[in-house]
Amino acid sequence: MSAGAAPAIDAIDVDVAIIGGGPAGAAAALTLLRYTRRRVAVIERSAFETPRIGESTSSSILSLLGFVGASHVLSEHTAQPAAAAAAAWGGPEPMVRHALFTSQGDGLLLDRRAFDARLCDEVAARGGRVLLGHGLGRAVRRGERWELELATAAGEPVALRCRFVIDASGRRASFARQLGAPVHRDDALVGVALRFAPRPPGDGDRGEPAATLVEATADGWWYTAPVPGGELVAVFMTDAPLVRALRLTEPDGVDDALDAAPLTRARLTGRAAPAPPRISSACSRRLAEPVGPGWVAAGDAAASFDPLSSMGIGHALWTGSHAARLAEDVLLGPSSFAAEYSAVLQQQYDQYLALRRRYYRLERRWLDRPFWRSRHAA
Repeated sequence: MSAGAAPAIDAIDVDVAIIGGGPAGAAAALTLLRYTRRRVAVIERSAFETPRIGESTSSSILSLLGFVGASHVLSEHTAQPAAAAAAAWGGPEPMVRHALFTSQGDGLLLDRRAFDARLCDEVAARGGRVLLGHGLGRAVRRGERWELELATAAGEPVALRCRFVIDASGRRASFARQLGAPVHRDDALVGVALRFAPRPPGDGDRGEPAATLVEATADGWWYTAPVPGGELVAVFMTDAPLVRALRLTEPDGVDDALDAAPLTRARLTGRAAPAPPRISSACSRRLAEPVGPGWVAAGDAAASFDPLSSMGIGHALWTGSHAARLAEDVLLGPSSFAAEYSAVLQQQYDQYLALRRRYYRLERRWLDRPFWRSRHAA
């Protein structure tokens, strides 16, 4: 090596690299570690240091977690039963569905940061490599292998080689988009999210149930849900062009949006939101083609849904496990599962769009407002 030359970087070598440590990425890793002998690495940009939105889910995830051998990640620190779901939709009075009287049983309210972190802990405990605080840089295909250039939060380069990549990087779809995979979007929905602290001691026990609440307003809809630890998440769903017009990045704008939602406003009484609102995409979107040579997309990277559907976490676990199966099939030899996986995702997404259209058309109070007018259009 010549004087002053940078030292060579020793590459991490695995069979399958998984971009993203959320439920889809963790499910893919746990499936491979439980049912195959593949060497697996999960690459996660964060260290789970900040809260994550996406709290409510159905009890269907219990069977999915059981399949990957991770049912035990549900504990008092990561999840609590959701006793009911209330919705003021189509009128000002809420309709309440109690879990006791449904065939599905209790839903679940998750602390997503703790839930995701525990899943990745389980990956590491089973021998998978978990690279927290590592971002994806360049991805290059050389023959039958991928060379991934990663970087730590401090900017230190890390090289990784693998035979197959699972893109579970969420709505960014960072790996697939780098390859030029086209994305279809069906709306411009965003979430303006706030996290409210527990009520201070002595504020009194209001007997608040462990329930979700959805409340429609003229410019969108509010969603609130308690999470383990006593905090409460509140998200205002509206279209991206309306964020500036409604001043939703300012406290006064958020207050105005809450004034239009009296049930939500009452639920937040006595609570403080220590951090400013965080705005993130919540649009309905899908990759035009979620499978390519040596890679597959899973979870929100493959298809993402309006939070009204509560499909996100279940879909992430399901697609993560199926992406792992596809990876194993491809590594063993020619596979026909890629076409089946793509077809099922397309069918699910088409069914979801029909259901979303039906739900939004139940609300008819503000057909002259842009948010609702676009959802009632043919």
